Amino acid sequence: MDITATRHGLRLSQHGVVISEMRTSAGPTHSVFDVLAALVPLLAPRGRVGVLGFAGGGMMAPLAALGVDRVIDSVDLDQESHALFCRHCPAWAGRVAWEHADAEAWLRRQPSDFSLLMDDLSVPCDGDVTKPAISWEVLPGAMRSRLRTGGITVANLLPPSGGPWEPALSRMARGSRTARIIHLDDFVNRILVAGDDLPSARWLGSGLRVALRQIGSRQAGRIRVRALR
Repeated sequence: MDITATRHGLRLSQHGVVISEMRTSAGPTHSVFDVLAALVPLLAPRGRVGVLGFAGGGMMAPLAALGVDRVIDSVDLDQESHALFCRHCPAWAGRVAWEHADAEAWLRRQPSDFSLLMDDLSVPCDGDVTKPAISWEVLPGAMRSRLRTGGITVANLLPPSGGPWEPALSRMARGSRTARIIHLDDFVNRILVAGDDLPSARWLGSGLRVALRQIGSRQAGRIRVRALR
């Protein structure tokens, strides 16, 4: 893990890929973490939220800027990033219930009461950073099984190694009646939002842009949302 000081905190990266923008004050990261954070109050204004892959808490500062102060349940195998977060971001540390564990094992222990579950896992691989195989093959169903009625899953995805985007996205969304894809002009990531009764792509895009403008994120004008199903 490479750790670099920034104007607002720390940047964590691996193989040149930014893993987390760890802000120490409320505000935007101007990255994918702003979009992930904005989905929480927009799609799950109440109820339990879980994040698989803490990634140094990149969402916490934009969540605070959006006025979200509830506790986020999180799990990760990376103790170093969590320790850095606790040391440098004490204002947000009390808003994270973090556990050092394997994501799938952690999910199996959880009750089916999440309003929103997010997969933000990543792994280094051959000089790059990618999604673990479990994110494509196992976690979509495991996450759906831990949702309350009307719950939503969110996956922060990197390009699949085994082929094009569309077949992989369709497989991940299988089992959910509706799915939306968020494209980011500045990043190769795509964000898959899935659930049984999601708002339209137009509504979701509009809501995200309003929230991102509210916190001054440059991503407000650099996202597109489309319906997968």
